[in-house]
Amino acid sequence: MIKKLLLGVLVLTIGVPSIAGAQKRDVVSKAVRADRDYWSSNRMRRARDMPLPRVSSARLSTLLGEDQGGTEESTISLPTGALQFSSSRLTPRSARTAFPYTTVGRLFFKSADGDFVCSASVISNRVILTAGHCVYDALRGRFHQKFAFVPGYYRGQFPRGVWLARRAVVTEEWKLSSEVLPNSADFGVLVLRDNEGRTIGQATGWLGFRTYSLIPNHVHLLGFPVNHDGGEELHQVTTGDSFCCFDGSAVYGSDMGPGSSGGPLIQNFGARARGQGPANGAPNRVVGVISYGPVESYAKFEGSSILNQSFLAIFETACAMAPGNCLNRGTFQRPKR
Repeated sequence: MIKKLLLGVLVLTIGVPSIAGAQKRDVVSKAVRADRDYWSSNRMRRARDMPLPRVSSARLSTLLGEDQGGTEESTISLPTGALQFSSSRLTPRSARTAFPYTTVGRLFFKSADGDFVCSASVISNRVILTAGHCVYDALRGRFHQKFAFVPGYYRGQFPRGVWLARRAVVTEEWKLSSEVLPNSADFGVLVLRDNEGRTIGQATGWLGFRTYSLIPNHVHLLGFPVNHDGGEELHQVTTGDSFCCFDGSAVYGSDMGPGSSGGPLIQNFGARARGQGPANGAPNRVVGVISYGPVESYAKFEGSSILNQSFLAIFETACAMAPGNCLNRGTFQRPKR
């Protein structure tokens, strides 16, 4: 493994350094084979859902007061227990096999504390997006290891395969955060290795993204929370009820818990109807990533950093690592048959 700081982002190279033609021929090092062998079905079942970082409503109220021009002692009442949303498993369950649901999966990794799992989404031909805390341990100053992405995961089934990471990138803001949340850039991206001659984007399609568009909006939150169906099925929340801003982040109503970290917040999710115009904005654009939840049991919300220049920096870093990593930047693409 090679770790380096590049243009304000932290990069991890997994396995051995790239050699000429390695991407094309899919040369697999011993380290990569070990990662592939590591993630047996049994180990995946035993992996723990990554705890959703918790932020108290009192802290958010104070941050909101400061954001709106107050002092450190200012607070604004935050009715986080009353944010409205709809929450359900996919209906029908077979919808998980259709785009754009195919772009979301479980992200398995090994940390210093054991095996864990987050959520993540595909945002370009070889690039997936998740939370920074699902990629980098900011307390210990080290990357997690042995990343494996399973798009379309369903009750131990891997219908679109298991995809290993080639490189990981996190923002400087998350690297220096000491895991204090909210954080203005709790983002991490992974460049995935090709699998049997196909890129992850060819297999699943990918979502677009839109910066500085988290608020105001109406979003789909997607993830694999352990408090719903044991994290074994993709879960969805739809909401337009939100509060902004807390150190460059905002919260939406949600009842998802651990395991949903890293899942996307998506505007205009789904397929446009014939005759439907573009008045409500571009479809299938990621505008945020699930970063934190509430301390209080009565509060129902999840927070996300606002996609910003720091997000663009890690995305462009990932894109520049090899030709073909990124296609149709910022716009969605359906899978190739």
